[in-house]
Amino acid sequence: MGTKIIYTDDIHVVGELYDSNNQPGSAGKALIATPTGSTWQDVPTGVPSLLTTAILNNVLVNTTSTMAAGNFLGAQALSSGQTWVSSAGGVTIPESGYYEISFSIATTSTPSGAGAFFFDLFTININGTAQGPESSAGLSGIGGAPNSAIFVITKQLVINDIVGLSSSQMNDGGITSTTVAANSFFSIRKLGQPGTTTGVVSSAESSEATRNIIIGTSATPPALTGVFPNTIYFQREA
Repeated sequence: MGTKIIYTDDIHVVGELYDSNNQPGSAGKALIATPTGSTWQDVPTGVPSLLTTAILNNVLVNTTSTMAAGNFLGAQALSSGQTWVSSAGGVTIPESGYYEISFSIATTSTPSGAGAFFFDLFTININGTAQGPESSAGLSGIGGAPNSAIFVITKQLVINDIVGLSSSQMNDGGITSTTVAANSFFSIRKLGQPGTTTGVVSSAESSEATRNIIIGTSATPPALTGVFPNTIYFQREA
């Protein structure tokens, strides 16, 4: 049973407020309730959190039918909202949330001859594990002209996940494909935070109030039996 606190007057905090991780937070942070307590988080500023990188030129596409991670990502072309870290092998996710990931990858190839067919397949990987579905850049007959694979997916990711690219190939043998940097890109942007209980709820929402701060909506304090464990209740004055 947690401690119950009912306070019916003003509160003036001179020192620091600590979250469940024993962190005092810093300037500009907001104390947000989570399913297991509370944590200091950044306040959304309206600046989009996104990154776009180039695709490296002349990288060999995996010629087997099994997806394999590759070093496809080039220099950062555009970044916003976060300090993004990327390498040829992938992008490190700066904070947990829902992300839209997209890419367009052009490839060129040298088939074995007339009538040869192939499909270069690409998908994202998370921490080295390929994720479906796949996007294909395919051609029947004699190759040479670039073919583009276009892909968009939404994923829930956690901080420090690494998102990269994997490739495979369907062919009739003797096909060599490489990436074409021109008109190719990889892009990732954050859509929103994972669902969490808000840090302040009304007394009418008491079923969701465990481990939260409640601000009373009436001038009458609740009975002690109506206050939940692990809850701080602020009562407004009459």
